[in-house]
Amino acid sequence: MKVSSLLSPARALALGTLLIAANACSVSEQVKDKPTGKNASAEAMENEAYTLMQYRLNFVDEATLGGQDILFVRQASDIPSPQQEQLQTALKKGLLPLQLKMRVYARNPSVTSVQLKQLEYKLLLDGKQLTSGVTGLNTELEASAIETLPITVNMNVKPAQLTGSTPAAFAAGLTDFTAANRRLTVQIRPIYVGSNGRQAPASAYETVQLVTAKKAVSAK
Repeated sequence: MKVSSLLSPARALALGTLLIAANACSVSEQVKDKPTGKNASAEAMENEAYTLMQYRLNFVDEATLGGQDILFVRQASDIPSPQQEQLQTALKKGLLPLQLKMRVYARNPSVTSVQLKQLEYKLLLDGKQLTSGVTGLNTELEASAIETLPITVNMNVKPAQLTGSTPAAFAAGLTDFTAANRRLTVQIRPIYVGSNGRQAPASAYETVQLVTAKKAVSAK
């Protein structure tokens, strides 16, 4: 029996269908290797989202020392003498409360929502740790969205934390984030929890940049 070298239309169609299916399988296998691919695991996509997260610190919204507003105190002399004496008396009595309110903005530029278990933070004044705490407890950071994480500090300032200076000197420039030698810095360490309950390994504390920080321009 003679076999025709040409395929019938039906056979050609069938062969084309098989080739398309085979090619689709090949592409599908390639996509699996990409964390942002269609068939990527939730864990892989979450891990990628963790690395893309961006945090920025807003300026101090409120600041009081011993009940006195120090938000715009830039030098000790900005506090009148009677108020300085009141602060000094409060310090001697061991009752010199410092209250601060500020915000950290968390931006998730990825296509995957992630769960923030908590954002641990440290406040450093003149390079020395002033206090620490957590914020953003169990906050969902949605894809392509920005969340506000408040930092509220309520602490009693001890004489040792003034390192021999006066309360007025302690307050001077404390909230000034525009100064060349900014006194107050904030370090953060985010802790995430995956959709399967897996907690992402905690990273080291890093200094969070201000909202006004300019993006680095890569050299061409």
